[in-house]
Amino acid sequence: MSLHLLLIEDDQAYQLAMASHLRQLPQVERVSVASDGEEGLSLIQQERVDLALLDLVLPGMGGLATCHHITNSSAIPVLILTSQDDPERVQQLWQAGARGYLHKEQGFEQVEIALASLMAGASWWDHKATAALQPSAGSTAVRRSAQNTQLDSLTSRERDVLRCIAKGDDNRTIAQRLGIGEGTVRSHVHVLLQKLQVSNRTQAALLWLAANPEREQPR
Repeated sequence: MSLHLLLIEDDQAYQLAMASHLRQLPQVERVSVASDGEEGLSLIQQERVDLALLDLVLPGMGGLATCHHITNSSAIPVLILTSQDDPERVQQLWQAGARGYLHKEQGFEQVEIALASLMAGASWWDHKATAALQPSAGSTAVRRSAQNTQLDSLTSRERDVLRCIAKGDDNRTIAQRLGIGEGTVRSHVHVLLQKLQVSNRTQAALLWLAANPEREQPR
């Protein structure tokens, strides 16, 4: 795997340190840097980018709006790299299509495995972000009932696939686990996302985890 990464970060010291760290990773071929969302979006239009690492607090349009623009206009996975701990903002980033969330405290330690997870088609939400995305104790019974009805609409095989997604498995791993082809897995994923009325694998995994709290958390 030879990756071209885009790091969008306005803190010059952190930008320099993280870019240097990323360039030392064996799977990384190139790291481009931008100091705000507008510059990052311009680079995406000019260059091939495999994955974007995005700071949340940026000048100009800000990290959330930048995430929206990237996910709505391309298939580039977005890994949020931030020092923020606001649960509401985590929810907004999830809804904006971010595929992962990594706190800067663990950034240098965990970024390599987070990148590998996203490039494999899975996701990476650290423990703080995962906790923020779980339904609160005050969630209404109506919401829980609707979610359970959606899950009940899945076939046995679709539930098997969803269970694997919730563990963070990519399509190839799911195919190997279940003894089916990757094309079949993709078909199951497409159908179950429609049935659950969600737009991505992370949202589907969180529905499963909410109904099955004893299951493994997504990586």
